[in-house]
Amino acid sequence: MRILSWFLRLVVFLLLFGLALNNLEPVTLHLLFGTQWHTPMIVLLLTVFALGAVLGVLALLPSWMRHRRRATRRPDKELADAVASKGPTAPSEFPQQPIDRPIDGV
Repeated sequence: MRILSWFLRLVVFLLLFGLALNNLEPVTLHLLFGTQWHTPMIVLLLTVFALGAVLGVLALLPSWMRHRRRATRRPDKELADAVASKGPTAPSEFPQQPIDRPIDGV
């Protein structure tokens, strides 16, 4: 399994390296207010990809934090509600002799 994982990583790396070698032509990105950015195509592609990934994480961050807060708060509240509703319970009594038959009834 480890060899297959490294093989797939090598294939992905070689594909991305080939993409980079095929996109070395300089491009001009015309920004606002007459600003221009001259860079190879692959740098522009990787920059846009990274910017999209960062914006995606930032868009999901409030939802992740809300779910994390709920996940950390919920067990304590549920436990407190369960204890308050049931009250104190008596310890269960276990049989003194071992059980000779299967518990599941088979």
